Amino acid sequence: MTHFYDPRQRDPSISRRPQNRQGEPWIHEVLLRNRIGRVATLWQGEDGEAFPFITPLAYAYRPAHHDLVYHTNVVGRLRANTDQAAPARSGDGVRATFEVSEIGALLPSNSPLELTVQYRSVIVFGRARRLEDPAEQQQALEALCAQAFPDLRPEQEMRPISAADLARTSVFSLAIDHWSGKENWKDSAIQDEGWPPLAPGLASPRPSHPSEGTVSR
Repeated sequence: MTHFYDPRQRDPSISRRPQNRQGEPWIHEVLLRNRIGRVATLWQGEDGEAFPFITPLAYAYRPAHHDLVYHTNVVGRLRANTDQAAPARSGDGVRATFEVSEIGALLPSNSPLELTVQYRSVIVFGRARRLEDPAEQQQALEALCAQAFPDLRPEQEMRPISAADLARTSVFSLAIDHWSGKENWKDSAIQDEGWPPLAPGLASPRPSHPSEGTVSR
């Protein structure tokens, strides 16, 4: 079982539940309409011990480049993890994983193993590198602005990106090697017919966040 999940031997984007798997057009749409994702990187100690780290941040998907771009501060965990390995210095980048998801309602069940949630998710596997060319940095930041704030255009509603701006941030590109998309957006969860059904007040979908209130169907 351990070797079965070795990403060097098996494509990590292959889902074990093909009924939820989605195709590339669906993945494109999810990546383009969302603005927030989570990137996972790794710090490798000199003794070989590994420390995984997840960073939530704004991103932009660039289909023409087949990559994701994002930025953080000039110092910090994400930059340190991305810069650490030797491949980053050669331009190939370091392995990183990116996740984007849309979460709907929590779906109750009278079976503890069938409690579930409505979701759509994309996982991207690739190599991340820090952009050092100012032109590349500016193009990536402009893509970020366009995806997050499409109504704020450089040199119109918003001033142009300056060299001083570039000096204050770290800009990254995650080149996509593999990706997977999954969706499970059913109206209700599976119920155990061998146990009494839930009362109407308990069978309704629940909001995934307490502040969202009642879920509309």
